[in-house]
Amino acid sequence: MPATDPNKFIIDLLRAVYSTTGGRRPPVWTAVEKVQAKLGTTNNEALDVAIRLAGRKGWLRADGDPASSITLTVQGLSALEASSI
Repeated sequence: MPATDPNKFIIDLLRAVYSTTGGRRPPVWTAVEKVQAKLGTTNNEALDVAIRLAGRKGWLRADGDPASSITLTVQGLSALEASSI
């Protein structure tokens, strides 16, 4: 079940990207569908908003509109580590 707190949902998103990419250092791209399955959400709109917000913070890079693949940035990995992966 995804978080209802937007900030927690973004951290959960970063964590899901990290997990889906095998914990490798950025940039390692993954399909949004895989991340969505890892998060256990069917709410495409919430996921799209979270991806856009994380992108504005410099934590994610996305390909497509809406995004079809995403990758953590070094800043995103730092933010995730600060939240204790």
